[in-house]
Order: sequence, then C-alpha cells, then structure tokens
Amino acid sequence: MTDRLRLLVVEQDPVLRAGFLRAIEASAVEADVVGASSVAEAIEKLHDGPYDCVLVDQELPDRGAFKLTVEIRGDGNPLPIVFLTGVHDEDALQQAIDSGVTDFYPKSDLSPRRFAFRIKFAIRVAQAEADTARSLAQATAAARARDEVLAIVSHDLRGPLHAISLASEALRDEAGPGAARYLAAIDRAGARAERLISDLLDASAVENGAISLERAAINLNALVRQAAADHELLAKEGGGSVHATVPDEPITVFADRERLLQVLANLIGNALKHARGTPIEVSVERHGSDAMIAVADRGLGIAPTELPHIFDRYWTGRTRKGGAGLGLAIAKGIVAAHGGRISVNSKPGEGARFEIVLPLAR
Repeated sequence: MTDRLRLLVVEQDPVLRAGFLRAIEASAVEADVVGASSVAEAIEKLHDGPYDCVLVDQELPDRGAFKLTVEIRGDGNPLPIVFLTGVHDEDALQQAIDSGVTDFYPKSDLSPRRFAFRIKFAIRVAQAEADTARSLAQATAAARARDEVLAIVSHDLRGPLHAISLASEALRDEAGPGAARYLAAIDRAGARAERLISDLLDASAVENGAISLERAAINLNALVRQAAADHELLAKEGGGSVHATVPDEPITVFADRERLLQVLANLIGNALKHARGTPIEVSVERHGSDAMIAVADRGLGIAPTELPHIFDRYWTGRTRKGGAGLGLAIAKGIVAAHGGRISVNSKPGEGARFEIVLPLAR
C-alpha cells in the first residue's frame, strides 16, 4: 500500500457522495478520490485503476452493489470493498459478506477519523487475505510438485529393486553355502527399501486425504487373530510372544481389511522392538456403538514429552528409534479415513497401550 491512496466512491445520491468526499478530505488519509453514481460508471472507472479501496452504496437500484461486487470478484480481484449502508437487514448483510464484501460503514456516521480508520482497516484485511491465498497457492503447488516427484522416483526405484530381488534369487541356487547370509542381507535391504517407498506414498496419500479404501464387512475377531499369528514367529525369535484376546460374539466393522492389517502390523511391529521379550497383547472388544482394538506391550514405554508427537510424521523420538518415523502417522491417517480414532497411553518403564476405536457396522 502506497502512502497516498486511490479510492473509488460509488454513491447514487450526489449529496451523500459529496459528504463522503468531504469526510475523506477532512481525515488523516491522503487519498485521490474518484466518484461514480452507477454500476456502469463504476466499472468504467475501474478500468482506469488501480484502486486501493472501493466504497459502494449498498442501496444502489436493481441490486447494483451486489452486481458490482460480483463483477470485481469475478476476476479474482482482492480489491477491498466497503458497503456504505443504511440497511439493518441481517440477511442482506450476510448476503453481502458471502458475495465478497470486505466491510460495512454506516451512512449516518461521517466522522472523518472513524471513516479513515475503517478504510485503512478494510485495506489491511484485504491484503492479509491476499497474502494468505498466495501462501496457500504456493504451498499447494509445492505439495503437488513434491507428490509428482515422489511418484516418479518411487516408480523408478522399484524397477532396480525388483531386478536386485530376481538376481539374488537366481544366485541362491549357484552360490556356495558361505554366500547365503550375504544374499539374505541383500533381500532384507531390498525389502526395507520397498517398505520405505510404500510408506512415503502412503504418507503422501494420507496428507492429501487421498488414501484408498476398499470397504467390506470385516470380523475384527478374525482380523486380530490373523495379525497376532503373522507376528508370532518373529516374537518367538526375540524371546517374546503375541497373544490375541477376542470375545465369543463376532464384532463387525465396515472397513478395508488390508489397511487395518497394515495398521496392526505397524503397532505390533513397534511393540516387538520395545517389548524386551515380554508378551504383547492384542485385543478387541465392543464399546457401545464402537469397536476398540488394543495393542499393549510391557516395554520401555514412551516419555511424556514424546507422547504429543508420537503420531507426527518423521518423528522417531528418543526411545522409539528405527524407520523413517512414518508408520504411526500412516496408521493414524488410515484409522481417521475409516471414521475412527487412535490414541496411546504410556508411562516410562511400564510399556505402551495403543487403542483404535472404529464405528461398528450398521
């Protein structure tokens, strides 16, 4: 905004228009003021812009004030618009706001100081909105560019990873016994890279609200048993165990089976890292119109300072290290996409309990 403003006053009554001009001249605002008495004249004057603010008589005939506002906003112009009003109809004022009006000023108040203040206020509001819109557009463009790069890189990386996997499998039949552990290391590294690619794509989809779900009626009792069985061997290798506790009656939700297994795999996998060989308990129970799945371990627990950040992207924390810090953020996004919520309770040295609440199938 320059020191000297350029204002357009659109008022059909020449006496009131002159009064507004005098109020501006008597105020502390340094401005060049252009007058217009109709919408057509105002549109013509706008072509001679730019202007810092437009002051419009709300009572122009044939809803002229609204038509002028729509004309200005139709081009995406953030120019501040102040309605000069003698109307006290709340519906009309709300309609004016919806059409893009920045502020209102009563025709009955020609105090130069208050008039100048409201003009400057409207200009600042419009500038703030324009800055916000510009920042949002830049952030959206940056996110879109990042997602496009991520998709391209992920696609290009999967080709070499697949080739490495095939080569490793072919070498397994030809290499001697001493090479087996090296080939196993190659396979594990390839699997970790594949998981990281999938996590990055899932995290991007969660952030954009574009996570895909293929819903069906799911028996959570069977799902929890499967998740526990899938991790039983890995738990035994670490000297621990995974137990599933389910009720006698089936608990059904309308959900994406593979996505829920992905969430449970993340929670159980995290628990295995910190359970210190102690049992991990996976349970499901009914809570009114909801189902609750819990994964509890008796490991190190989570520090109170880390709990507020546990579901943040790229957060690994002090006590829960390993991975890119995307798993819990993805789990939260998947649960939220199902209309549910996920939370954690923990005390240092007493383990952690993650709870997933999902609406029951109707």
